Amino acid sequence: MRRLIATGYGEPDQVLTVADLPDDPPPGPGQIRIAIATVGLNFLDVMLCRGSYPVRPAPPFTPGVELAGRVVATGTGAEALADADVVACPALPHGALGETVTIDAALAVPRPAGIDPVVAAAVPVTYQTAWFALERAAVRPGETVLVHAGAGGVGIAATQLAAARGARVICTAGGPAKTALCRDNGADVAIDYLVGDFVEAVRDATGGAGVDVIVDPVGGDVFTRSLDCLAFEGRLVAVGAAGGDPPPVDPMRLIAGNHTLIGLSWGSAYPWTRPDAVAQAYQRIFDLITAGTVRPPVNRVVDLAGTPAALADLADRRTTGKIIVRIDPREQ
Repeated sequence: MRRLIATGYGEPDQVLTVADLPDDPPPGPGQIRIAIATVGLNFLDVMLCRGSYPVRPAPPFTPGVELAGRVVATGTGAEALADADVVACPALPHGALGETVTIDAALAVPRPAGIDPVVAAAVPVTYQTAWFALERAAVRPGETVLVHAGAGGVGIAATQLAAARGARVICTAGGPAKTALCRDNGADVAIDYLVGDFVEAVRDATGGAGVDVIVDPVGGDVFTRSLDCLAFEGRLVAVGAAGGDPPPVDPMRLIAGNHTLIGLSWGSAYPWTRPDAVAQAYQRIFDLITAGTVRPPVNRVVDLAGTPAALADLADRRTTGKIIVRIDPREQ
């Protein structure tokens, strides 16, 4: 069985290699084995390779946290998923970047027949993260949502889902190509942070009022300056730290504007603690995809051997949208 493994901590193109490993043992009670068709890549895969993700598996391990595939074996109690097409988020250290993976059946949901595996692999982490960010912030029609890194996977998902809720969406991104992509995916305003201060641009776009909700996968200094973009009773949802860990926040800074700070880590918690809510979110997202309201942004498709280089591009912010790894060459 071919599987991508990280032999140590470091940059993806330095520590990842394709290895031939023995097949997994048969699934145990409540488990399923999935023949993997496609895998979605995320910045957290870069963080896993670097050893900087909060969940820090010891090498050797396999990254990859979202997949589409078919169930080829079931353990006792999981027979209902036999031969089913599914999407799933495997538990580390046995990630998705290989030909097969064995996981708890509760971590998989059926994939509708009309949704292509390449598209389906772009859904679990980015769209679920964006969905629950908007849920936790209780975004209402007519509110204004600021989405940072709007040309990335989570950013595009948050833009599309916020627009589907009837919100006005402002995005930040770097460069004219990325701001154009933001607009193509439903942003009402796209701010190029390379040519000016996004705080001032947000104030201009809102008539000085600020935004009701911020979805921030960047962290670092962007997180700190975002607090100046919030309207009265505004909510900031921190969903990542691609730009570095945010500095501490003085509670008085939140109190002055009646602001709410929300932390969200979907993959490390929700599939295990809120499985019913996750299943319902999948169904709503799949319905939006079928209706054409949501369009997962697959930018590039690579094979397993090309994954380390693709992750290096993701680490250096040379990508937009989603990169999908095609494990099964029959999935065209």
